[in-house]
Amino acid sequence: MMNKTIQALMKTVKRVGGGECRPASAEDLKRAKEAGFPSELIDFYRQCEPNGVIQLQQRIWSIENALVENTGVVPGCALSPHGFIVFASTICGDSYCIDTNVKTAEGQHPVVLFSHEVIGEDASLPDILPLRLEVAKSFEEFLVKFKDETLIDEPLFG
Repeated sequence: MMNKTIQALMKTVKRVGGGECRPASAEDLKRAKEAGFPSELIDFYRQCEPNGVIQLQQRIWSIENALVENTGVVPGCALSPHGFIVFASTICGDSYCIDTNVKTAEGQHPVVLFSHEVIGEDASLPDILPLRLEVAKSFEEFLVKFKDETLIDEPLFG
């Protein structure tokens, strides 16, 4: 099912001129794994890594950009140590993360949204959790909503 979802996304992105995708290099996939990216995100990048970014109403980052988002940019540098892996953003800079702390019965991680305005570099888990807004029950559902331009893009502000 995920392959069909990715193919549909790639078709939409190409049709609207929202960027380009290609399979990620083995080296980039290794870097993503070492950084703690979950398997569903690795599988996506294996088939469709953005050339920088793919953009519709939101952005999905390349591995290189996602690594920067998770280590050198707020809120990702505060979120990733707590298991929230940034891979996409709103146009305003709020972060979509895969929540690796939670797994559904089907083994899927939900996708959550955090504001870049209220989470600072020194945010603790008790600071972060009340601001967690689930936008998709799985990464695949996120991709469908991204493609259909039906994603929630307004985070919680506390």
